[in-house]
Amino acid sequence: MIALHHHPERMLLPELAGYPAHLHIDLLPSHQGRGHGRRLLETFLAAAARAGAPALHVGMVTANVRARGFYDRLGFHVIPVPDPGPLTYLGRSTT
Repeated sequence: MIALHHHPERMLLPELAGYPAHLHIDLLPSHQGRGHGRRLLETFLAAAARAGAPALHVGMVTANVRARGFYDRLGFHVIPVPDPGPLTYLGRSTT
């Protein structure tokens, strides 16, 4: 992560151009499964839509199957990215 701060161009992927807004959610385990993530996402989607972003993307660790289920339930789909490393990129429209 420190390297990304010094070389953020690694995060600029042409496959994500159609998803200009980026979301990152981390909730402590004690706060997961209580609707907080859904409310955060809904708030972010509304703000991104008002700002004119047609879609957003997330990069999640592929091994995080609970997070993947969360994003699947909220309408996200896989964005194919060559050589994604340990990540899966997911996207959805802001509407």
